[in-house]
Amino acid sequence: MLLGLCALMQYTLPAQTKSCNLCKMDINNPRFTAAATDNAGKNYRFDAVECAINYQKDNDMRFAKIEVTDYKTERMINAVNAYYLKSNKLPSPMGANISAYSTKLAAEEMRAIKGGEILDWNTLLLSFKDSRFGSLESGHNHHSHRPDEFGPAGVKGDHVHAKGGLMVSLSTMQMQMDGMRNSAGTLTNDEVFANYMVAPQSMDMQMMMLGVMYAPSNKVTLMLMQGWQNKQMDLTAKMMMGGMPMMQDFSTKSNGLGDMQLSGLISLASKPTYAIHLNTGISLPIGSIEITDKTPMDDNSKLPYGMQLGSGTFDATVGATLRGSHNAISYGLQQLNVLRLGNNSAGYNFGNEYQINAWGAYCFSKYISTSFRINATTYGAINGVDATLNPMMVPMAKGANYSRTITRSLVGVNSLLFNGKYLVTAEVGVSFVQKMENVYMNEIYTINAGVKRIL
Repeated sequence: MLLGLCALMQYTLPAQTKSCNLCKMDINNPRFTAAATDNAGKNYRFDAVECAINYQKDNDMRFAKIEVTDYKTERMINAVNAYYLKSNKLPSPMGANISAYSTKLAAEEMRAIKGGEILDWNTLLLSFKDSRFGSLESGHNHHSHRPDEFGPAGVKGDHVHAKGGLMVSLSTMQMQMDGMRNSAGTLTNDEVFANYMVAPQSMDMQMMMLGVMYAPSNKVTLMLMQGWQNKQMDLTAKMMMGGMPMMQDFSTKSNGLGDMQLSGLISLASKPTYAIHLNTGISLPIGSIEITDKTPMDDNSKLPYGMQLGSGTFDATVGATLRGSHNAISYGLQQLNVLRLGNNSAGYNFGNEYQINAWGAYCFSKYISTSFRINATTYGAINGVDATLNPMMVPMAKGANYSRTITRSLVGVNSLLFNGKYLVTAEVGVSFVQKMENVYMNEIYTINAGVKRIL
């Protein structure tokens, strides 16, 4: 008998601890598992029936045999002959909420308790015809099933959706700058006053962004993002009174709508372990470039370039994103370029931006993951001049000072809530390399956070 028990343990334990062949998550809920065999006799294990179906779709194949676990008895049964109950009150590991039963009567008895819809095998397959529900590596899903399925909080346009997929997001960004610096390090006020009348002391930038994503097809996902900005800069002016220098502290503020972002994400490849898509977009000049405020020099001074709310130009975005996963680890690489399409009504443009994001994430469970990201962004110098700004007044009014490269490191966390329908993300980072041709404000930290509603 002891030998028999040992043999039984050898057979059953690996099936409970082996990872899913599609999503790579550990199989730990025996009531939803599926098993399959291909025509070559190779065996596969899945943590839910939706993973088995999506594996066939991802690999353009059909299994010779598929079995699913009877929810009531926990015994393996033929998937083709089974009946399925889709009920939100029976949450499955991958979020499709599909449980299997050997008879229609058993499915009906469970529906009487939990509610939902009963499907046979053919009807179940049809529901997946235009969906890649549960496919981690491509991001083609209607409901996220692991928290690192989306990128860190500060990365936009990192995933695509299946046809009909819809997602609404609300995100925030806060950046704090303190004092002035050049590539060698921070500068004192006296060093700034040697060339300018006003020395910036600190700047706080906040943005609230509303986003909507919709996929009209499996190949294209459309995205719209509109932000509200709030900026405050504290400064010190060196005034001459009776031939004596006098210091005067003051603050300027700007707030309102920023530029609107319209994007199209085009899927190029979607495989079980990686996916690639193009990032394209256009920025509409909604944000104002005519913001003024009271200063010691003028009650209605036009604020410098960096305190304005928009670029004033139509800006094109082009780039690409690569994402992949292996077991509990996922990764991403994204390169984006923002190209200014001409000058704005004030006679200048902000210069092109070139950005690269590289990140890795570790999924601790189906509810929470952590991430580490490196971001490197090069900002071009402002081309042209706003004739209403005096470049000798304050460093932020001189276009050449905007040429710089910032490298940041950020750590984050993603958490799935309410059966995978909401994803809450947060990320905090610091700049550890700041290279600039002239002088610019010293960047201290960045905080990104957001919530996504997956519809």
